[in-house]
Amino acid sequence: MEGGDDPKNDHEQVYLWTKQHFEGHLALEFEFMPRQHNGLSLLMLQASGMQREDFMADYPLRTTGAMNMVFMENVRGYHWEFFREMDDTRNDVASSALIKQPWQRPLAYYCLNRQLALHEWHRVQFVQEGPRLRGAIDGELVFDVTDDPFAHTGGFYQCGHIAIRCMTKTKNFYRNLKIHTRSPFR
Repeated sequence: MEGGDDPKNDHEQVYLWTKQHFEGHLALEFEFMPRQHNGLSLLMLQASGMQREDFMADYPLRTTGAMNMVFMENVRGYHWEFFREMDDTRNDVASSALIKQPWQRPLAYYCLNRQLALHEWHRVQFVQEGPRLRGAIDGELVFDVTDDPFAHTGGFYQCGHIAIRCMTKTKNFYRNLKIHTRSPFR
């Protein structure tokens, strides 16, 4: 990997991208274990090119976790910050944010009434049925929103890749990733 002082090549940031391009309704779950407080982990969901194209087929495979991928490279998608313990967020409780990219449009914010315990597995679940998006951590619903295609950010997203992103300072383990899709026409 390239490195040096270029912020686009931050070795402490990493993505795990699916090679498969999914389409239709989406259900996803996995477990993660935070090993320390502080950090940021997020999911990229329904990530595609600006015309729904499979951008992973056109771009070289990623070797860094630079933030450019989330909102600066003509990639659209939802991103859910499910583990947010950064300098600009509350750290006394577990906070969550769902944002529509590349417009950086916030769709949901939520705080659990506790921090996520360290060195314990926590289950993350995401379900999308058409424009309805739901997310839960450890079985507790953290958002249930409907994406509005008339809010100057275009229609709701229903195809693309999925990624787990870990930013600087994040020390998490992950396991048991499961992804299911279903055509909305069945």
